Amino acid sequence: MPPFNHVHPAIVHFPIALLATAPLIFLLGGLWPAQRRGIHAVALLLLLLGLLGGLLALATGDAAEKLAHRTPELRAALNHHEFLAQWTVSIFGVLAASWLIYLGFLRFSHRELPQGLGRLLFLLWLLLSASGVVTLVLTGHEGARMVHELHTHAGDTQNGW
Repeated sequence: MPPFNHVHPAIVHFPIALLATAPLIFLLGGLWPAQRRGIHAVALLLLLLGLLGGLLALATGDAAEKLAHRTPELRAALNHHEFLAQWTVSIFGVLAASWLIYLGFLRFSHRELPQGLGRLLFLLWLLLSASGVVTLVLTGHEGARMVHELHTHAGDTQNGW
């Protein structure tokens, strides 16, 4: 098995796929009321797995960063990439927590939210998830820029990794 700092490039693609897909699945559940419960259960699972993968990507990224050759351009790109990654994980963490709180409310109150309030909260949740996807895309773009423009590769000691 490669060292922990070498697995970052392999790990990041899982949370990218899961976190980009989960909000679309939630939206599908919102548009298909007859199957909403099952679809939202699958979407929540994808969201939670993506969040765990994002946390693992942050950890492996920190390990890889420690080996980086610190040129000013690379340092700036690393800082920006890490900042975006932390925001991405934070946004999706808030989304997951809010959905779990909503499920807890339904379970313990034994009642639904008023229809208008439920729709408004769902739309706000979708808006926040869209901002999470934007930060996710920007994070991935910055990581790809470091690899393809700055020619950095995790574990590549010739380029400082």
